[in-house]
Amino acid sequence: MPDAQQATGLEQELKQAFDGLHDALQRASEATAALSALAPRVRAISDVFDQIEAAVHEGRRQIAGASAAIGGTQGHPAAITRPTLVAPAADVRPQPASATPGPEAWPDLRAGEETTGALPAAPTLLQDAIAQPGDLVSFRLEFESRSGPLDLRAVDDAISEHPAVRDIALLDYDGHKATLKVWIEGGASPAGVHAAIRDHVQTLFPPEDDVTVVALEDAA
Repeated sequence: MPDAQQATGLEQELKQAFDGLHDALQRASEATAALSALAPRVRAISDVFDQIEAAVHEGRRQIAGASAAIGGTQGHPAAITRPTLVAPAADVRPQPASATPGPEAWPDLRAGEETTGALPAAPTLLQDAIAQPGDLVSFRLEFESRSGPLDLRAVDDAISEHPAVRDIALLDYDGHKATLKVWIEGGASPAGVHAAIRDHVQTLFPPEDDVTVVALEDAA
């Protein structure tokens, strides 16, 4: 009898184990079916995100193109090229042969400006030049800050923003004083360009910098 009872108990345990395995396999099968049903929806959601990303990139591209087109149609070029300072070179661009000094001299460009130290022996104060349209006239400008370092970037802005200026070359700079060679288009008055730059400097530098601008005749 004990052997029969042990066999019956073992049979029941095996039956329970098989029933548990069957239930587990059933749940696994149901979970697999559920995952298979969700797979198309997951792929659809992924496709939707891909489409959204593509639409965002296309929108950015169209906005950038529209901005460039608006800038052009309003008369403002998309990119503005203007003269900038260049490092001193061994051979600075020569003055065109047709730009010869005229008989009438400029008024004293240092009038009304306080100066410190002795004037340089050369170049001399600028004389007005006569040039045909298309030719270039060159002269020098001396910027000096009497209270602090001279900001070359502001100097560049003061000169290059004038519409008649075609090129600039930095000849000398010692931290407080800079000498630059400036080329302007023919037909523009050097005296007028100098006066306009001198006025513009007052808006770019703070008053405490006490920046002066002197125009000089270009060295031969």
